[in-house]
Amino acid sequence: MKTESNKVIIEDLKKIRFFEGYSDKQLTAIVEMSSVKEFKVKEILFEQYDELHDVDILLEGSLSLGISLAHEKRIHLGTIEEGQLFSWSAVFSPYISTAWVMAMKPAKVISINAKQLNKKIEEDCDFGFKTMSKIAQTISHRLSDTRFQLMNQMTI
Repeated sequence: MKTESNKVIIEDLKKIRFFEGYSDKQLTAIVEMSSVKEFKVKEILFEQYDELHDVDILLEGSLSLGISLAHEKRIHLGTIEEGQLFSWSAVFSPYISTAWVMAMKPAKVISINAKQLNKKIEEDCDFGFKTMSKIAQTISHRLSDTRFQLMNQMTI
């Protein structure tokens, strides 16, 4: 089961590429809406179609990302590496996960409250543009990776 532990500090965020270009004031706002969660090996962080409440960034460990098909078949689509954002669906209505995520190694995750993040995006145009641009880049990369993995699955 996930455990909430240490609070996120600004120095944690400054080490993560996703947060490059944010001011200290903007990073402080993110710290205030974030927590660190820990997951054990093979622990499911969330399932496909779960309602999401947090946007997550992997701080330590390794995560598997995939989709579920009929007859309980799971397809691994990729690995989430340290510093990568996932669960971006929490920012967009209907806030439903498009994939499942499972810990492949013990993992620490920065979880950002999506409602608070959306409020900050609406209030601060500079923050909102930076954040949405970075989320869009993440989605684009994930889509390319997914296409590649599905093409590989079809040739097996």
